[in-house]
Amino acid sequence: MFTDQPVTPVRLEVLLNVLERYSSGLKREVVYELLQPTPLLGGKSIAAKETIKAAQGLGLVVESSRVIKLDSDYDKKKSAKDNILRGMDKSVLSNSNLELHLSLFYSFYLGLNKEVYQYSKFDREKWANEFNEKVFNKQPQPNRFNVTKHTGLGRWFSYLGMGWYDSNDNFQANPYERLRRSLSDIFLDKLELKGDEFMEKLAEVCPELDGGDIFVRANKYKNYNVADKQCTLGLSHALVDLHEDRIINLVCPVDSHGWNIEFAEPTYDEFVEDNRITRIEYLRKECNGIS
Repeated sequence: MFTDQPVTPVRLEVLLNVLERYSSGLKREVVYELLQPTPLLGGKSIAAKETIKAAQGLGLVVESSRVIKLDSDYDKKKSAKDNILRGMDKSVLSNSNLELHLSLFYSFYLGLNKEVYQYSKFDREKWANEFNEKVFNKQPQPNRFNVTKHTGLGRWFSYLGMGWYDSNDNFQANPYERLRRSLSDIFLDKLELKGDEFMEKLAEVCPELDGGDIFVRANKYKNYNVADKQCTLGLSHALVDLHEDRIINLVCPVDSHGWNIEFAEPTYDEFVEDNRITRIEYLRKECNGIS
């Protein structure tokens, strides 16, 4: 839905912003005209239809008697993007029922670590073939990952805060924003977690990241083992960046046996004396303005 269909972040935001102005909703045909005026596209409204379908899948809008309106759980105090991110975190990144390939491909990409630089010259077809061969072990798929789907991923990864594109248009996996959005669900009512406990909660809340079910599935081909306690390059950078931004404290004393963030080559300070995490402190006051 989000990879091979014309559903873009901008189209979703426009739909939600329009519906916010009409509390009683709008007829489906009116929404079509607003999103894709007939004179421009000769009556075709594929993008509008798919955008509505995606918004429904994310739990953002509902439809009754061909009238479309915002779902009762839609938070009007927050922006359209914030609502989309909440829906994507729950329905796309955390499982592959609504969208099969987005989270699974991200986990595959994240698991490549520094090996990803060897893939930098791959074209989209080569990327698709590598993914199908390694993740699905060359087994036939009813909805096979292809070039079109790979193209669609590009518009979503940066929007979801899963990384960024460098000057050579290569994607650098760094789930900084995804992880930051998830900290309250990881820590719950605590301000500090042991490193191992943090990683267990991370795998539960963000299963597409290190140790999660989706991540393990995508990296089964390389015999990934959670017991190795090796953070990926991307997650290591996200954790170090959050530490440097004073959102969390990584407590990494000498001789720790916790998860390893050495791929990020962290700068040593009063908390980070080594590459392995003993515990993580959640600096709520700095992050959310909570004393």
